[in-house]
Amino acid sequence: MKKQNAILIFLFCTALFLVSFILGYKIMSGKAKNDNLISHNGKGVDPLNLEILKEEERISPNVYIEKKIHYKACNHNITIINDLDENIINMTEKEYREYMKENFPNVRIVHFTTSRIILREEKDHLCTNHYIIGESDGKVAIYKIDEYGMEVLDKVFNDYPITLLKEIDQKKLKEGIRVDSLEELSDVLENFIS
Repeated sequence: MKKQNAILIFLFCTALFLVSFILGYKIMSGKAKNDNLISHNGKGVDPLNLEILKEEERISPNVYIEKKIHYKACNHNITIINDLDENIINMTEKEYREYMKENFPNVRIVHFTTSRIILREEKDHLCTNHYIIGESDGKVAIYKIDEYGMEVLDKVFNDYPITLLKEIDQKKLKEGIRVDSLEELSDVLENFIS
């Protein structure tokens, strides 16, 4: 009898242990879910109100900026590599677009990544690769074109007054003769100062 009572007590304890284990597991797993997520309109919400943010990409100090300029007067395209403007470091694309719109409204952004930016600009004047052969104080002179399309006096040939030239050549020099390269400049100058 004692053996039978011992077996019954053992079975009762085992059953009690299993029932309490299962109930405890279900209660605790439900409580753990409620502790981790509080339901709000069917969406899970972090109880600490922590939000995972996607970091926006920002312009790095090593950004490569390429500017393509189209000069309408001569139909030339020139590509220049811009120096880094310290103001744009750590800007997002949106901030950079706003910065360009405010400070450089005639420059268009063609391509943007945080490591490479390609810009495009159109100008109505000649590019800096051109020269004008003209006259200054009655002498044959060479003018360079600056970045704003303005003629800048580069050299005056004091030994060559235009009054020694034919009237047609004098008229051409007063109007200015546009040349597109140093080679062409040498060839045309040879006609006036030889």
